[in-house]
Amino acid sequence: MKYYLSALLALSLLSACSSSNNNPFFQTQGKPDVQAATTSDHTFNAIGYAPIDGQPGNSFEVKMLNAIKASKLEAYKEMAEQIYGVLLSAENNVEDATLTHDKIKTQVKGLVKGARVLKSYHEGEFYITEIELDMQTLAFLNEAVFNEQGVTVRKVQESVYY
Repeated sequence: MKYYLSALLALSLLSACSSSNNNPFFQTQGKPDVQAATTSDHTFNAIGYAPIDGQPGNSFEVKMLNAIKASKLEAYKEMAEQIYGVLLSAENNVEDATLTHDKIKTQVKGLVKGARVLKSYHEGEFYITEIELDMQTLAFLNEAVFNEQGVTVRKVQESVYY
């Protein structure tokens, strides 16, 4: 009887681990959207915000121009964070079981090439810039290192701006 109970317990534990259908981490809500999955795999979007009043300048127009530049740079920084990640450094000092110094520093480094501005607008006290980077339009994806799945790369028509 003791052997029977231990075997039954082991069997129930093993059967609970074998099926992923009962685990909420493995469940999906309905069928996945195939179109959304294929486009989101190669596209990065970023939004940059800049306060207008906080910008240097003697007039509203100069502050607006500086906010436009700052919001675009913030959007590029956010995109670089998505592509390359963020280097995080933290320093903590504790004396007598009390935190005396807490410093966190982040750094992003990378080249964002080929991104395009989707929207650039003023809303309330902020200037907002939205940018997008479609990785399929970049020529370096033809190299074997970046294009392991054989994804077709869309060619962009060359334009000259004066």
